[in-house]
Amino acid sequence: MLRTALRNVFAHTARLLMTVLAVMLGVAFVSGTLVFGDSVGQALRGASAENLRDVAVSVQAEPRPVSDDAADDGRTTALTGKLVDEIRSVPGVRAVHPGVKGTATLAAEDGRPLNADNSWQNLATNYTPDSPHGEQDSRFPLVSGRGPSAAGEMALDRRTAEEAGYHIGDTVRFATDGPALTKKLVGTVETDDPRVTAGGTLALFDTATAQRLFLAPDRFDEVTVASAPGTDEERLTHRVRALLPDDGITVTSGTRLADEQAEQIVKSTAWLTRLLLVFAGIALFVGVFLIANTFTMLIAQRSRETALLRAVGAARRQVVRAVLAEAGILGLIASAAGFALGLGIAAVLRPLLDVGGAGLPDGPLVISPSTVAWSLAVGVGVTVLAAWLPSRKAAKIAPVEALGSVDQAPPRRGMVLRNSVGGLLAVPGVLIMLYVSTLDDGAETNLMIAMCGAVLTMTGLIVLAPLLSRPLITLAGALTTRLFGVSGKLARENALRNPRRTAATASALMIGLTLITGMTVAGNSVRTALEREAVSGLTADYQVSNAGYDGIEPALGRKVAEVPGVADATPVATAPLTARGADTTVTGADPRQLGHVTALHFSAGSLDALGPGKVALSDELARRTGLSTGDTFRGTSASTTTAENSPSSASTGRPTPSRTPWPPRPTSCPTPKAGSSTACWSRRRPAPTRAPSNGTSARHSATARSSGCRTRSS
Repeated sequence: MLRTALRNVFAHTARLLMTVLAVMLGVAFVSGTLVFGDSVGQALRGASAENLRDVAVSVQAEPRPVSDDAADDGRTTALTGKLVDEIRSVPGVRAVHPGVKGTATLAAEDGRPLNADNSWQNLATNYTPDSPHGEQDSRFPLVSGRGPSAAGEMALDRRTAEEAGYHIGDTVRFATDGPALTKKLVGTVETDDPRVTAGGTLALFDTATAQRLFLAPDRFDEVTVASAPGTDEERLTHRVRALLPDDGITVTSGTRLADEQAEQIVKSTAWLTRLLLVFAGIALFVGVFLIANTFTMLIAQRSRETALLRAVGAARRQVVRAVLAEAGILGLIASAAGFALGLGIAAVLRPLLDVGGAGLPDGPLVISPSTVAWSLAVGVGVTVLAAWLPSRKAAKIAPVEALGSVDQAPPRRGMVLRNSVGGLLAVPGVLIMLYVSTLDDGAETNLMIAMCGAVLTMTGLIVLAPLLSRPLITLAGALTTRLFGVSGKLARENALRNPRRTAATASALMIGLTLITGMTVAGNSVRTALEREAVSGLTADYQVSNAGYDGIEPALGRKVAEVPGVADATPVATAPLTARGADTTVTGADPRQLGHVTALHFSAGSLDALGPGKVALSDELARRTGLSTGDTFRGTSASTTTAENSPSSASTGRPTPSRTPWPPRPTSCPTPKAGSSTACWSRRRPAPTRAPSNGTSARHSATARSSGCRTRSS
């Protein structure tokens, strides 16, 4: 029976080609994803280990507020310059690098902000020479120039300087948490920090300047200690720990710190591997239909051969095993080819993602034994599983069929049971989808209901495919017969001859098209909804917001109002609020200016009623909390943990149901700090009529630029 299986594999290579291709592509996705994930993880761990190569001890200080005043957002730590000097005097210490951590968003030479959407990657720290009288900081090897040593100087990493178009001696413009600043570029450095290599930026200042910008005088966020040759790392860690207070300071050995970062890297890269494996699973799922369809046709073609095997003594179990062995051999060959193709996919993925700005570190491909085993097991397992039902059909062929002189089509089986099951799945699925279409809330429970309805509908259509194929093929066949004559008629009759086979082939295509269509429509719908929400109820032409989502200075509203061509400018402050168990956002603005840049529709109360102790609620929030005009409620701000009272004279502003509840916060911005001015909406004064050169409307052709902020056209 094994020889028979081997002979069948090589005797029907043309028919098995599509099966081999389906398995090969699925395995290629699986193996490529696993190899790519392992390779990227090892490369990131290697880059992190290289970054910590000279770190024997790491001292981390917890940030503390400078004062108890909630309006004061300054911070300090327990790590002082005196403690740093004591660490430097510990036996076995070769070098000490006290660090101050912060973020700084740089502006390129042409004024555009660098990496503004991921400002947490825009690192800023101090440049500290290895010795008190030295000039080199081994953490940041110099490429050109020198390290910053004065208040008006700074250094950048080489990649950032090239991207921004800066050269030694140029004036660099940047912002931290206030107005834009400028400093002279005196040097460029190299860094292996994964956050920078992945698209971030690095700005270096002298220690005093970094403390003034990000911390407090004579305070540090961390200290890295390099040990002298022959020094035991654990003993040195204990010596350093003995010098420092227990409250607010953590001391970790370099080895343990590297292990912790490696674990974090594995967790942070796992989502990408899982996402790619989902697509690999979809490819294999679609391949199951092709494999089952191919083996079904092969079994029908070899019915007399199978009957003859039964006549000479082959048992049903042996026939099943022969078909499964054939599938296993086919799956093994396809899996081996797919694994080789997957290595190519893994090698190409990294440069493709780097083109998109991923900035993944270089490294060799990592091929682990588990990856090889999983790839082969998945390929062989899926092929054997898909061939199981056809093998059962082959075992049911009677020996007497070998006596027939002409191959006869297998008798048609009734589809009453299949159609009944399909109807039981499809009808509830369609009803659920109709119900979901009436919902206007994207709550998690509603999304789960929609997913359940989609799965039921899709599964039901797959089961009902043979029933649905006949009228659809008949309709399409009328067109093919009219266009192609006899050839079109033969195509129609061949498709109608075996509805099950036609449905199996069509189901694979249907699943692929469903996924592509669903993802495309969902992506476009989300993008359109976000754009609509961002401008719903807003009549202003432009919106200015901080790229780091930390708020902008209140004076910026006045600066925008003074720009020639601006008619009205309204600063807006937002903060999180919990009212009667409902989480929302409270927005503060001058009611006299608010009507100039927004279109509010009140169903109760009015904008003039707003004032101290009085609020206006959206329709949705009023419905969720049960509040109405004149009610009093107590709210809690998550950022200040204080309660606010609203008197009974509060009004309830309710937009029309067709609009998104106002105020429409930009969906890309998280909740800023309480009390900070977060946005400035401005309406442009009509400019003299002039035909713009690019053919766009003159109303939207103007732009504005402000320090530390980005401008977006509404």
